[in-house]
Amino acid sequence: MRFQIRAASKGDSLQLSDLMAEHARYEGCELIIQSQFSVLQDLKNTPLHIFVVEQNHHLVGYMSLVKQYSTWDMDWYLYLDCLYLQKSARGKGQGRQLMERALVLSESLKIKLIQWQTPIDNKNAISFYHQLGAKSKTKQRFYWSNRKLKN
Repeated sequence: MRFQIRAASKGDSLQLSDLMAEHARYEGCELIIQSQFSVLQDLKNTPLHIFVVEQNHHLVGYMSLVKQYSTWDMDWYLYLDCLYLQKSARGKGQGRQLMERALVLSESLKIKLIQWQTPIDNKNAISFYHQLGAKSKTKQRFYWSNRKLKN
């Protein structure tokens, strides 16, 4: 089956939000789509870069990236927020091609470093990232909700 990797468009928002919810369930969470949906319909006015994997007019994966600044490194980096492929799309080269798109984007933004996280129990993803030549370091990620603002 042929697939295409391209930048997400407004018309992808419904399928993309479904994929994001599927990704959350894969990682043991529940994603409730509310106002986030409007962001997916107007990506031009956000710092997000989203690429999708399409097969037969159906999205089977996506990758989202955000340009961020590190005071630790004193430089910009590209944060790979999510990379998700449906089970049927894994192991066929789309993940590698998505990561190569991330490299092309980082080059166009003149960014030397891409950073990301993955759950420690996602052995397949960890193996994939090591095969790419990526390095890892162990850290804990914390979440602290602002009680004054609703999620």
